[in-house]
Amino acid sequence: MPDFLAEKMAKIKAEGNESSDAIIECHLYGIAGDWYISEISEDKETAFGFQVVNAEPAWEMEEWLTNCKKWGPINIKRLQELVNTKFLVEKDIRFLISRDIHWKPVQFSSIDINKHSLYYPGPSTRYPSS
Repeated sequence: MPDFLAEKMAKIKAEGNESSDAIIECHLYGIAGDWYISEISEDKETAFGFQVVNAEPAWEMEEWLTNCKKWGPINIKRLQELVNTKFLVEKDIRFLISRDIHWKPVQFSSIDINKHSLYYPGPSTRYPSS
């Protein structure tokens, strides 16, 4: 998480803001899912937000990411470690996770959480046929 972005984000409180009015300051996305971040810890290693992780069983990602669609803590440090080791070193596209550099802060209620930001570039049963 870049310093300029983390500095303007709300800091995580005892209980994160799970409201549809929450302002999503940052969006991370990858083939496995989307992470919508509204708050961050002082050390920038943990964030709070809404996560949509939807990896297919055939991708065998359970060891690293759990499928979910929920509000909660997001381990930013762990996501970066997965990118550094699994994607950059091993060239495993399942672990490509990027920050949306064009993201503008929006209320959570305006986000279509059923729309995936990045699609798997091969055969998949994740997405309904058009």
